[in-house]
Amino acid sequence: MIDLTKLPPPAVVEVLDFEALVNVHKQDLLQRQPSAANVLALPSEPLVKQVEAFAYREMLLRGRINDAARANLLAFATGTDLDHKGAFYNLARLSGEADERYRNRIQLRIAALAGNGTAEQYHLLALSASANVRDANVTSATPGSIAVVLWLIDASQAQATSAAVLAAMNAPNARPLGVAVKVVVARPAALDVTATLWREASAPADIVTQIKARFIAAIASYASLGRSVPLSWVTAQLQQPGIARVEFPIAGQPASNTVLAADEYAIAGAITLTDGGVA
Repeated sequence: MIDLTKLPPPAVVEVLDFEALVNVHKQDLLQRQPSAANVLALPSEPLVKQVEAFAYREMLLRGRINDAARANLLAFATGTDLDHKGAFYNLARLSGEADERYRNRIQLRIAALAGNGTAEQYHLLALSASANVRDANVTSATPGSIAVVLWLIDASQAQATSAAVLAAMNAPNARPLGVAVKVVVARPAALDVTATLWREASAPADIVTQIKARFIAAIASYASLGRSVPLSWVTAQLQQPGIARVEFPIAGQPASNTVLAADEYAIAGAITLTDGGVA
């Protein structure tokens, strides 16, 4: 699917410039009343203040038009505006569902309009069946069978969530006849990292502790179903400002590329970051 965050700015949304609007109003007034030139050159004149007030009100109006334009675009619509975008595709927001998750389901709904049996259709069904599904993967090891992998928010609800998703998959009109569907829960794959970080002289003494906390958070943010973790990414997360160099003393921690299966997602494992001192 198209990554909406990488689309160029829409041309329908105008870039607002207050000073440019003031100048336009001044030029319009001078065409109508050339004798006002001396007055318009004085910032403190009441006529100048009135021109600025007109320009400000026009900028507010144009800003409101910009907001209305954004509300009609899937990439920018939020709240009830996004609800109306979903309603167009007969897809309602789940109770308590955040905008970004709902926006993702709308995209899946659009992609699934090609018919049942597409990967997007199964992905959409999984996300719509339970708010406990963070993400899903669809695989087909053999023709005529589908495995839907669930990445759960609350693993303790795995049984109930899996049952809800499987029921949605087997509902009338949910899948083609003769296609066997099973639901499996994704497995966490621990990423073990052992590294020595050498500080620059100007770096704070606790920089390694700070980087470790940020690194663990970065793994959670980076993780996705089946998304491998290359050594280059790990190095980039550790080579922060204030760090002169990063060394990995134990071979394989981490590997040059930690490859994950379609039913796996990365989590922080044994993270050992040693302060090597000032380089």
